[in-house]
Amino acid sequence: MGVATPQQAHAGTTVNFGKDQFFTLGLGVRAQYLSHDTTMPGNGDAASASDLRIYMGAQFHKYVKSTLNLERLRDGNWNVLDGILQVERWKAFNIWGGRMLTPSDRSNLDGPYFLSTYAFPMVSQYPGAWSGRDDGIAVWGKLLKDHFRYVAGVYRGHNWVRGGSNYGEHPLFAARMEYNFLDAEPSPAYYTASTYYGKADILAIGLAGQYETDGVGTAEQKGDYKAWNIDGLFEKRIGKNASGGVYTLEGAYYQYYTGGVKDIAPGYGQKSADYGNVGGVNDGTAFLASTAYLIPYRLGWGRIQPLVRYQEFRFRKNMYGPGHPKTTQFDAGANYVMDGHNLRFTFDYARYKPEGARAIGAFLLGMQFQY
Repeated sequence: MGVATPQQAHAGTTVNFGKDQFFTLGLGVRAQYLSHDTTMPGNGDAASASDLRIYMGAQFHKYVKSTLNLERLRDGNWNVLDGILQVERWKAFNIWGGRMLTPSDRSNLDGPYFLSTYAFPMVSQYPGAWSGRDDGIAVWGKLLKDHFRYVAGVYRGHNWVRGGSNYGEHPLFAARMEYNFLDAEPSPAYYTASTYYGKADILAIGLAGQYETDGVGTAEQKGDYKAWNIDGLFEKRIGKNASGGVYTLEGAYYQYYTGGVKDIAPGYGQKSADYGNVGGVNDGTAFLASTAYLIPYRLGWGRIQPLVRYQEFRFRKNMYGPGHPKTTQFDAGANYVMDGHNLRFTFDYARYKPEGARAIGAFLLGMQFQY
């Protein structure tokens, strides 16, 4: 299924048509109960199917493949998540065109299904047309026995909307490189995960950057968008065959720049913020740190993985309020891991403190399933 999906989900169905020709079909579902949902009237509790995806892929030739993944939006409509034509002749140099994940931080390249925690980190704010994706063309490859990975691309870009700062004028340039000092990451293409549950010993450092002329603001007041981050993942099997468990440590540091210009509101000029790569970029500095430990003993059908995570977004001085206003979030909970990222339950307590408002605490019970 690595051909058909951005990550390593199981292939639900594979149909072969001949030598090097086949079609695959899979499914991904995430559902949650949240005790304090700020998106609901009255901030009450809410249960929802937060994510439903259909994975499809095909190979037409030994070196030519394609991916088409669909995702159900909160309003009930379906959107193209990934739509990629993939020319993969050499491991060191491949060409992809279409809608895909842009080169960015580890969290975005994980996607929601391959994080160590359930909730996507709020400090990961690279813009995208949908779920961190954009339309464009990219080259990527693996070198040094897969220990070094790179990806670079040119994309449609941010604020391509009438009244926005970049109505069809300037593309987005993005690139990422990563080196694995221990085992090579067992994830396909340039995608990542924040835990591999002991499949490998990982020490990976990644560096990513994006740039777009007139990428933020309005048509009358424009600013160049620049962003970069460095991220790292350390995961170690303790004892022979991970008999002492698996320890995980992850961190990331971000810098976002808007040239001193405030961006337009998310979804400006569109049906909702879910449609299109518009607005919402903030100028500031951010970081996250998380740690987890996969207990080696089984409890019923799975194993417990306790975890904690802290995030902070510090806005540019005197641009969004006096001084350096900030938003923080602390998470503490545990995963019940039955089949890696393909079948997992999560219990989490989150304390979210938005800039200029009181802190909010919430309990989350989530599950994800991929086939």
